[in-house]
Amino acid sequence: MSLKHMIKEWVFKAGSILYANDDSKVIYYHDIHSNDKYTDMSTDIALFAKHMEILKRKGYRIVPEISASQNEVEITFDDGFRGIYENFSFFEEHKIPVRVFLISGFIGNEGYMHKSEIEELLKTGLFQIGSHTVSHENLDTMDHDRLRNELQQSKETLEEMFGVPIDTLCYPRGKFTDEVIEKAKEAGYKKQYTCLPGSYFSPFQEGLVNRSLVQHASETEFSYIINGADRLFYKRYLGQQYTFKQ
Repeated sequence: MSLKHMIKEWVFKAGSILYANDDSKVIYYHDIHSNDKYTDMSTDIALFAKHMEILKRKGYRIVPEISASQNEVEITFDDGFRGIYENFSFFEEHKIPVRVFLISGFIGNEGYMHKSEIEELLKTGLFQIGSHTVSHENLDTMDHDRLRNELQQSKETLEEMFGVPIDTLCYPRGKFTDEVIEKAKEAGYKKQYTCLPGSYFSPFQEGLVNRSLVQHASETEFSYIINGADRLFYKRYLGQQYTFKQ
C-alpha cells in the first residue's frame, strides 16, 4: 500500500470515529462494468458487489426511497451510462433498487443508454429515473432564462419519453445556488440531490438530499464512509459546490 493510500485510509478512519453513526444515507456511483467500460468513473461489478455485502453486514436495507432515520441506504447513479443496462441482471438477481439521474440531451448518445433500454429497465420495478438536466452544464453559472429552460425542458422531455413523473433533480457536478434551488422548486422538483456528504435527514436546506460518493472506494474506505467518515469533508465540499449570490 502506498503512503498516499495509507494516509487516505487513516483520514477516513478518523472521520468514521468522529462522526460515527448508523443514519440513513444516499450513496452514488456513475456506472458499473464487468467487460466494456464507458467512463473512467465506472465501478467494477466485483467491487460493487463487495459494497453491497458490507451494507448487509452492517444491517443496512437498500431501499428505493428512504423513510426511516436509520439503517437505510438509497443507491443512485448519475448520467445514464450503458453499463447499468448491460449489468442490470446483477440488480435483479439481488433485488437492488436504484435511481438513475438521466441527462435528457445525452440519451442514445455513444456510451449512454437508449430510450428502449431505459424503458426495459423501468419495467423491472427496480429502476427509477430523475433529471440530471439537458446538457450537464453547471447550473450555478447560467443566466435566469437558461437555468429555467434547462430545468423545465429536462423534466418535460423525460416525462414525455417515459410516461413517469420526474420530481427529482441531481445537480451536475454538485454545483448550485439559492436561485438554482428556487427555480428547481418552481419547475416541480420535490427533491434536489446534491454531492454534499452526510446523513439523509441532515440536509443543507429542506428539499435537498446529501449523497456520498463511493464509486472508487475500497472495501475499507466504503465501510468508513457508511459509518459517517466523509462528513469530515462537508464544509470543504460545501465551499466548492455552493455559491452564495446576493
